[in-house]
Amino acid sequence: MILEIDELDFRRATPAQLVAVRPKLERLADITRRNLRLLETALGVADEAQTQRRKHDLALADLVKANAQIEAMRHDLATARAWIEQLQRRLAEIEDDEEDRLFRSVGLVATAHTVVIAAARRALLQHHHPDRWPPSGKAAATAHFKAVNAAFKRIEELRR
Repeated sequence: MILEIDELDFRRATPAQLVAVRPKLERLADITRRNLRLLETALGVADEAQTQRRKHDLALADLVKANAQIEAMRHDLATARAWIEQLQRRLAEIEDDEEDRLFRSVGLVATAHTVVIAAARRALLQHHHPDRWPPSGKAAATAHFKAVNAAFKRIEELRR
């Protein structure tokens, strides 16, 4: 049965006739919707829409997952920055230590080996020995010599 909707004219119908026709028209609409779905399935249009919907859902899930990862990375970054600041404060405290200042004053690090310390001591004391300087620089060389000698004596005490 082919029914042209345009051919139906309800302007002349009475309210009682419209009430009688309404269930038939609703049934016709349901049948038409079902037939359209069947036709879409047969033509592959419905599969394409479901595929697109599935792709959309997967993309949305990936977006949610990516946002969660971004938030986790932001948290990790904030934690790492806090750790770096704490380590920098502790490093500054350590660098201000008397022992480290003493080692730095003679050009060494606190972890220097005993052999390196002995070689540095010999080299610095020879360099600043007052007899190696001209008379005009002896006073300054003597002061440097005494300071270096005192520093190495203190290093020896700390190493014991």
